[in-house]
Amino acid sequence: MKKHLLLIITIILLSLSCGVTTKKRKMTINYFEYSRGKSSDTTSDLHLKYNNNDYIFKDMKLIDKSFFPDDSIFPNAFFKPLLRFNFGDALKAFTEPYYSYRFIHFLKNNPNIGIGIEFIHLKVFLEDMDQSLKISGSVNGEQINGTSKISNYITMFNISHGVNHLGIHLTYRWMLSKTEKIQDGRFQPYINISAGPAIPHLEMDIVENGISKRVAYSYQAGLKNWGYGAGAGIRFKPWNRIGFYLEYKFTHSHLFDMHLDDLKETSNIGTSFSVHHLQWGISFMF
Repeated sequence: MKKHLLLIITIILLSLSCGVTTKKRKMTINYFEYSRGKSSDTTSDLHLKYNNNDYIFKDMKLIDKSFFPDDSIFPNAFFKPLLRFNFGDALKAFTEPYYSYRFIHFLKNNPNIGIGIEFIHLKVFLEDMDQSLKISGSVNGEQINGTSKISNYITMFNISHGVNHLGIHLTYRWMLSKTEKIQDGRFQPYINISAGPAIPHLEMDIVENGISKRVAYSYQAGLKNWGYGAGAGIRFKPWNRIGFYLEYKFTHSHLFDMHLDDLKETSNIGTSFSVHHLQWGISFMF
């Protein structure tokens, strides 16, 4: 009898031990991340084709205004009227400073590797209209090849509502300082690449017959608008489901499917540029 009782107690203890083991905290493999950031100034050619015009400005300087329109990481021009319940003015003023979102799923059988989707909202501005640049092509049907102030032809060019990269995201991470609760590591250095379409929101005014007029103010979706990027960073995970990250990123934007709003079929605006970024953000894991 004592032997049977001892066997039963042993089985119960083993079952309890197995039960504790099955309740072991699982590794989080899905990451949703949100960041603010800042990008660098850059240079680019600008190709403009419409009606009887087909010309290129060379080496145009485009500046970064990541915190536009309020010089803040918060969109105050949107929040202030919103807090006064002035929804019309809030909607008109809405434009976010630099930000990005991404979702990453790390493979269960190889959790160093992750795949997901990334969206990056960066901005570029043509600020100095007095730049004298090389211009070549044809203006009003006449050939031109020389230098000119930009303001003789363009009085506004910016992509202030975002170049808007949307891409497939691949990443590789190193999982350091693992604990029983944080099985993928408190510190996660990583590298990543991404590629996909871009959906720029163009604002442009041009000069016609000595008069400046608005010709573009819309999102410009098109097959020839795309971008790619690569990054390296480190993620700090103090808790199992929340972490923080700091990342350097390089992106290239290839935007050759933009148009004047009222001449979408016969006009074309093209530019391409590379930009350096610094991102800081928060991660939610599940």
